Amino acid sequence: MEILFGVSSIRQKEAEELAERLRPTKISGILIGYPPYILPTQEEALVYTKRIINLCNKPTILYNNPKRTGFDLSVSSILQLSKIEFVIGIKEAGNKEKVGLLKKNITKSNFHIYAGGEIELEEKVSLGFDRLSSIAGNISATEISQWFNKLLARKEISEKERIKIESIIQQVYQGSPIVNLKKTINEKGIPIGICRSPIGNG
Repeated sequence: MEILFGVSSIRQKEAEELAERLRPTKISGILIGYPPYILPTQEEALVYTKRIINLCNKPTILYNNPKRTGFDLSVSSILQLSKIEFVIGIKEAGNKEKVGLLKKNITKSNFHIYAGGEIELEEKVSLGFDRLSSIAGNISATEISQWFNKLLARKEISEKERIKIESIIQQVYQGSPIVNLKKTINEKGIPIGICRSPIGNG
């Protein structure tokens, strides 16, 4: 099993301490998130990222999620970071149109573009996303994996498969995905707990 560990903090020093602690572990790699609220400049984000990578020394996936953080890692910054040996991809949850520029300008064969979740996945694959950070896979791993691999291979999705996938996606994404996931997993007899308020307090 590959284990990826998320590294992010509003304080750079705390992110650096976490990176140092992860260095001697057997985790497969890290996912670097950008701090919410403080809106770093691109230059500050580059320093933050490079420092974490240097301290951790693990395969690294960048995580750009401007909707959650308010910060959007630019194409120029991504291209610069992609030249670092340990950087193996980006989970792009912002402007999916960036992917064409990244694919055109990054020649590393081991650099991958991760889609965050299943929404608009068929379109994202057509744009060049080639990895999936799945949400629905937490409850339907086999079905989501088979569907995604078919999309990558440009194989036809049958009507039966499409209906099944749409049903899984609706089950997860109608309302709050995290609340729905925890409810379904708990119902399967795996005690995963409930969400902290305000999520799930409706």
